[in-house]
Amino acid sequence: MSDRFRVGIVGAGGVSQLFHIPLLKKSAYADVVAIADNDYAKAATLAERSKIPKYYRDAEKMFADPEIDAVHINTPTNSHMALTLAALEAGKHVLVEKPMARKSTEAQRMVQAAKKAGCYLMVGMNLRFRPDVMILHEFVHGGELGTVRVVRASWLKRKETWSRSPWLHESRISGGGVLMDLGLQLLDVCWWTLGKPKIKRVSAGISKDRLNLRVEDTFTAYFTLHGGATLQLNATWAYMSDESTAMTVFSGNKGIAELNPLKITKEIHGNLVNVTPAGPQLKSQTLYNKSFEYELEHFYNVIGGKAKPMSVPEDSAYILEAIEAAYKSASENREVVIGAEE
Repeated sequence: MSDRFRVGIVGAGGVSQLFHIPLLKKSAYADVVAIADNDYAKAATLAERSKIPKYYRDAEKMFADPEIDAVHINTPTNSHMALTLAALEAGKHVLVEKPMARKSTEAQRMVQAAKKAGCYLMVGMNLRFRPDVMILHEFVHGGELGTVRVVRASWLKRKETWSRSPWLHESRISGGGVLMDLGLQLLDVCWWTLGKPKIKRVSAGISKDRLNLRVEDTFTAYFTLHGGATLQLNATWAYMSDESTAMTVFSGNKGIAELNPLKITKEIHGNLVNVTPAGPQLKSQTLYNKSFEYELEHFYNVIGGKAKPMSVPEDSAYILEAIEAAYKSASENREVVIGAEE
């Protein structure tokens, strides 16, 4: 294997065009050598524009190329499992965009296939790789906030800009609405930052009366974790304001940490002290862009033997179980116990 990995990308849509291809093009570790898309003309156009030597309509033909080391799957969620299984069977390492799958049962099949193939499967939970989130993760794991008992997180997208992808509001394709889209990401990053404790129970509510879609546009959920901490999450695609907003607060018995912007406050000798690391406060869009850059770099460091996985597929399968429990809670209007206790 050369010093640079050879990459095939499935999906010629926005996430490939805006993030994956440009970041790989300027990277020191990988070259994009092929792209596949059901829309052959779209694949050809993007290949020509981005100077990608090979393009395909059939992704499995691309997977058969022995020169390709790794595959990025940037397609609608309903295709993730089949494409991932085929790529793994062909011996390729796989980075699949979030959500991992529509259902936890699909996700478990992907986990088992990766184990059988002996290849690295990573789900693109890019929020874990935001610079401010990684700093927060270090503070929480270092015990700087003491025992964290409550996490509150919200992600409110302005109604006019919630999505340019119509398949997101087709549950047979996406697996759900805003709970699967934004809620899954919020749950993952908060749970991971806390050290991935067992999720015990959830009580959730959803509504779909703002955008008149077939899937929910708004949700609120309360997750109880092993050890007594609670996660209070809410998100919407229909925020009636001039600007979208996101907020996260980790409350511990020795301090609190906030995101957007990052601020960490501790009680020291009876005084509240701002202990946020020095440095420029990056804008939200910059943090978002950096999260993709660091995510891709980490993926290739792992398959190159330079890093241990910060993201494993079992995590995403577990988060999908919790999301399914939240949907059940909302549907049945009751608290749902997660896992074997149910």
